[in-house]
Amino acid sequence: MADEQTDFLVLANWKANFAPQRAYQWCDTFAGSYRPLPGVEVVIAVPALCMLEVAARLGSLPGVALAAQGVSSYPQGSYTGATPAAWLRGLARYSLLGHRERRHYFHETVQDVARQVAESLAEEVQPIVCVDQETARSQAAIFDTEDLLKIHWAYTPQDAEQLERSHSARAIEETVASLGRAVGNQPMLYGGGVGPQNGAQLASLAGISGLLVGRECLDAQAFVQLLNQLPLP
Repeated sequence: MADEQTDFLVLANWKANFAPQRAYQWCDTFAGSYRPLPGVEVVIAVPALCMLEVAARLGSLPGVALAAQGVSSYPQGSYTGATPAAWLRGLARYSLLGHRERRHYFHETVQDVARQVAESLAEEVQPIVCVDQETARSQAAIFDTEDLLKIHWAYTPQDAEQLERSHSARAIEETVASLGRAVGNQPMLYGGGVGPQNGAQLASLAGISGLLVGRECLDAQAFVQLLNQLPLP
């Protein structure tokens, strides 16, 4: 794995797939099968509506943390519909920011993401910032060196499924290395068609410090299967 001194992150991004009751069923299934793994931190990216109840159901599991699927670019105040980072302090350890879907469908800019990072850091919520080849340099350029090193970076390719079918492990390593250089020579979490069929291989590649799992995390048992197949430090 990329860095034996830091936990390897495996993030399950539910996106907007689960209504609350379905989310709670996922939690119960996961909790019944999950076993902590040395050197691995499991992060569940949860919609704000479910955060408190999911924390109650999963918060006692060792090696498991929650992430917000986004935060407001603004602090608490007159911002209707926003979720300020201040509301997440002590509840979510991470915030998942700049995901390609947020940039594409909601037109979030690099400036928006930078403000979300600042809000997260101010509330002691660790930002995980998603980039691809088009956004990595411009996103990193906004931060000073000190803040740049406080961020976890993740690669979320635009052509995720195509990439997994057509690119070799070496090509993925080269892409991750290139993006890592663009964000201050840091390792990257990798998101793009990740599942039980390839998670172990991806986790073993140089420069990858974690995995972002989308569609394949919606089945709690399949997600546990992916975790159990990871190479341990």
